[in-house]
Amino acid sequence: MSNKGTWIFGTGVLTLLLVCLVSPAFAQAEVVAADISPMIAKIFIGLGLSLGLAGSAVGLSIAFQALLGGGSENFYKNIAVALMPSSQGIYAIVVLFTNMDAMTTDPYTAAGKGAIMGLAMFLSAWYQGVVCAAGIRSILEGRNTLANALVSGAMPETYAVFALVMTFIMK
Repeated sequence: MSNKGTWIFGTGVLTLLLVCLVSPAFAQAEVVAADISPMIAKIFIGLGLSLGLAGSAVGLSIAFQALLGGGSENFYKNIAVALMPSSQGIYAIVVLFTNMDAMTTDPYTAAGKGAIMGLAMFLSAWYQGVVCAAGIRSILEGRNTLANALVSGAMPETYAVFALVMTFIMK
């Protein structure tokens, strides 16, 4: 299994494990659903935040590997392209802060927002890092310009923005 497949599989297993552990069917005592629903929302919003931040970290590491491969004379010329995957972590933090009240008032919607946002931010940041690394490499080889690399790197970003907008639209 590839490294990417291992990450996706591990994320799925972790999500399934968390759902099973907080399920009232596995609890020793009887739990009222209203008492556990804010906890489920907090877990999913936290998982979404963690995935968004992890995706940014993975994307940044991929892009910065390409940037560092270009030498110190090209570092500051191309740093804007390498920094692009960091925005998904910021979007994940925005979703957390905008849904703080919803974790108690509408916990299942908040949980859904966290799940949707986390997966979208993780994958878009990861692949944005790959695209930015390719853009940096093509700039260093003299086949591309900074503007082309920025536009190409912005394409995976649009799906992170779509996920962010959907969290505001979901009721």
